Amino acid sequence: MRTILVTGVSTGIGRAIAEELLKTKEYYVVGSVRKNGDALYLSEKYEKLFYEVVFDVTKKDEIELGKEKVQKFLSDNNSYLSCVINNAGIALGGPIRYLDVDIFRKQFEVNFFGLIEVTKIFMDLLIESNKYKMKNKIINVGSISGKRSYPFVGPYTASKHALEGLTDALRRELLIHDVDVVLLQPGPIRTPIWGKAPNIEDNPFLKTEYEIPLRKFNKGYIKLGVDGFPPQVIGERVVKIMKTNNPKTRHVITPKIFKNFLIPGFLPDRWVDKMTGKMLGLFKNKK
Repeated sequence: MRTILVTGVSTGIGRAIAEELLKTKEYYVVGSVRKNGDALYLSEKYEKLFYEVVFDVTKKDEIELGKEKVQKFLSDNNSYLSCVINNAGIALGGPIRYLDVDIFRKQFEVNFFGLIEVTKIFMDLLIESNKYKMKNKIINVGSISGKRSYPFVGPYTASKHALEGLTDALRRELLIHDVDVVLLQPGPIRTPIWGKAPNIEDNPFLKTEYEIPLRKFNKGYIKLGVDGFPPQVIGERVVKIMKTNNPKTRHVITPKIFKNFLIPGFLPDRWVDKMTGKMLGLFKNKK
C-alpha cells in the first residue's frame, strides 16, 4: 500500500486532505504537525493507517529527523512514498506601506522556503520508489491569490505567486524522473480559522489612512471565508488526482468561480483596480 505525506494536518485543509485519503483505505498517510498530539483525532480514528510526525517546516534539522521516522514507517509497513502534499502555511497581511519587511520574511519562510525544504528532503524517496504503474506526485497547495492579487494581504499573495512559478519549474525539471507536480488553487474555504479572526478593533492599522478600506475589507473577507467551500472538497479533489496518472497541472477550487477567479483574469488591470478601489473606498477624494 502506498504512503502519502501531508504537511500541516492539525486542522483545516490539511486535516481534510488526510481524512479523505484515509477514508479510501488505499493509502497510509503520514501527517506532519508542529506539536505532539496535534493530529490525535486522525490517530484515534484511523489507527495504523495514520502516522503522526512532528516537524516545523522552517527547521531543516526537524524535517530531516522527520524523514528518518518516515523511512522507518515505510520499512515497517513494506510501503513506499508515493506523494508529498505541501499544505502547511500561514497568512499574514496589512497595508504594505506600514508592514515591516520581517513580516514578508516570516510569510515566505513558511509558505515558500519551508515548502522547498520539505520537497528537497523527501524528493529522493519519491524518485527512488517511482517504479510502479502510477506516477509519484508532489501536490502543492497554493491559492487563487497566486493569480489574483488583493490589497492588505500582500505578503500572502506574494508567497502564493512565487509558488506558482516554483511549481511549473519543478514539474518540468522532474520530467527526467517521471515525477509529476500539481498545484491546487483554493479560493475561500470554510475552516475554523474564520471564527478565530482577530477583532478588527485590535488592528493597529486602523489609525492610518486605511481605516475605512480595512473595515470594509475585513467584513467582506470574513464573509467569503464563512460562505466558502468545506475543506472536504479539497480532500476529494486530491483523492481524484491520486487516482489519475496525468492530472491537470492546476486545479482551481472556489465558489463562484466566474466572479472570484475567471472574470478578474479577463478584465484589464485598471478595470479591476477601479472596481476594487470603489468597493473598499480606496480612492482619494480630489478637490
